[in-house]
Formats: sequence, C-alpha cells, structure tokens
Amino acid sequence: MIKTAYPYFKNKKNILAAFEEIMISGRLMNGKYSVLFEKNFAKYIGTDYAVSVNSCTSALEIVLRFINIKGYEAIIPTNTFIATPNAVLYAGGRPVFADIERDTFCLDPEDLRKRITSKTKAVILVHIAGLITPRISEIMKICRAHKLILMEDCAHAPGSIYKGKKAGSFGLAGCFSFYPTKIITTGTGGMVTTNDKKLNVFARSLRLHGAGKNLSNIVNYGNDWFLDEFRCAIGLFQLQELENLLKARRNIARRYIKLLQNQKGINCYIPPKYIRHSYYKFPLTIDSSVDVKRLRKIIGKKWGFELESVYNPPCHLQPIYKGYGSFPVAEEVLSSQITLPMHPLLTQKEIRYIARAMKETLVRL
Repeated sequence: MIKTAYPYFKNKKNILAAFEEIMISGRLMNGKYSVLFEKNFAKYIGTDYAVSVNSCTSALEIVLRFINIKGYEAIIPTNTFIATPNAVLYAGGRPVFADIERDTFCLDPEDLRKRITSKTKAVILVHIAGLITPRISEIMKICRAHKLILMEDCAHAPGSIYKGKKAGSFGLAGCFSFYPTKIITTGTGGMVTTNDKKLNVFARSLRLHGAGKNLSNIVNYGNDWFLDEFRCAIGLFQLQELENLLKARRNIARRYIKLLQNQKGINCYIPPKYIRHSYYKFPLTIDSSVDVKRLRKIIGKKWGFELESVYNPPCHLQPIYKGYGSFPVAEEVLSSQITLPMHPLLTQKEIRYIARAMKETLVRL
C-alpha cells in the first residue's frame, strides 16, 4: 500500500541525543529547545515573534481571543478543516462561511465581499493544500477597506511564498500545524507567528493557564496549551530539513504534472511563477462525467492506494454546521476533487505507478 502521507525524520540521532539531554536536565517545558524552535521559526517565516503551542486549533483560538472576537463574526472559506470554524466558536465568535474559487480551491474575494456585515471583525485566509491564493493582495485590500483583521491558517503552508513573502507573515498572525501528516511534524503541535508585541505576550500567557509573571500571577483566562521540550526538539530539527522537504515535494508535483496534465478527465492547477506552492497535498479536479466515488473504490481495491481530498464535504455540509449557508462552487468542485499521495519518501517508480493507475482507471470510467 502506497501511503498518502508519511513523516520524514532525517536527523534521528540528533533528536534522540536532544531527548537524552532534556531528560538529564529535568526541564521538560519552556527550556532550551522551546526557545530555539521559536526563534528559528520566526526567523524563517520573517516575523518578529513565534510562540509554540500544542495545536493549530489552539493557535487560532489564542489569536481570536486576542482580537476579542466574542460577539462578532469571522469569515472563513467553507473549504477548510473543521478546526478553523470551531476555533471561532471556542473564542465566542460566529463563523461565517464564504465560497471558493474553482481552480485554486481558495477563498473567493467576490464572495468574501458579500459576507461582510457590521458584525464582521476578521477574515481567516486558509492556504489550502499549501497554496497562497494569487488573489491575496485583493483580499488584503478588502480587509483594509473594511478595517477587518486578517489572520492566516497556515496549517498546510510552511514555506509557501507569494512574491518573496512567506505564509504566516501577511496578516496579524499566522497559525501553523505540526500534526503527524503535515509537512513538518512534532507529533502534535502548533505555532503562532506575528509582528505584534502584545499578541506575543498574550499568547505566551494563554498557553500557560493565563499566567502573568508566573503561575502565582494569573492575568488571563488561559489553558494548558504548552508545547513540551521533546516536541520542540523534534520541531527544531524538522525545521532544519524544511527546505529539503519542500524541494522534494515540488519535484514530485512536477512529475505528477508532467505525467497527468494532458490526460483527458483531469485538470492540474499550475500556480503562477511568483508563488511557491508547498504541496502539502497534490489536488486534482476530475471531470464531472466521472463517478469519483467509483474512481476512489477502484484505485483502492485494484491499485492499492487511497485518493483523499481537501476537503469534502466542506464545513457547511458537516452536520454541526448545517444551516450556515449554501455554497454552490464549493459543493460542485469539491465533489470532483481528489488528492494524490504526497510525501518526500515517494519513489519515482511509485509516482509512475500512481499516474498509470489514474490514467488506466479514467479510461475505464
């Protein structure tokens, strides 16, 4: 079975040596590796601050609580993981979904404009599959015109670049995920990146039960959202490999495009040259004449690998968000979207095999 995602650890010896150092030190949180991971991550993204937390969901909630979303609305593309709108609810706000563009699967600026009300306070831009939308400048202008706070859900996009600027440095804050399937992983974990000094202080307080100077001085309603030293050590060494991991993913994507872009029934999106896609996933749009459910079944049963998606069903079709609106583009294109296996350990033989499987199955269908 070809895996759809797989964590890659090149620096295993260094990680294990760091683990031994941490255990000998007796300092299991907020120590040397936390400081190094945050410092190096901020430098990589190009922000003044980075604050490690236990998940991207926590990162989102921290930022939403910092902007005081309670009683207000945050606009989110319906094509995202359920954690994004949930974080708005956890922070006391109301998620408002917006439709997406057909080719990029990213937030549609035209639909965004329609969703803005007097209650709108923030826009959460999701860099879906690792793509910074080519229309990000337009979205930023909309936010400025309406005095809205721009946040970035960068769970898929460490190392993605738009015109020389990295994901996580466009808005008030970037929120990253280090979940096991992500481009870099700490097992579980997340990060807030920002240039806002007050948000940096607030995030550090909230991740430790709302502590001020120490745990004897509680100044906020916080939680236990710390990222321990062991996971920060993994993150530090994963960060050192990030550019190599991204290069491997781009090479795999180029092979997929070369092998499949002329295949009838498939549409490959090729980003403009001024965007560097991180390829957390490799999405394809399948022709509407093809039964995608049957395609998935045949690929899994005959060829031995899975076709996934980002994300189907979209948030507004999940049972807990029914009644939050109708989004025809998302409903149409996501039902025809699939993602191919994508991780740095895929071999050229496996890539050719996956492409052959897609071609032969599409001809059959």
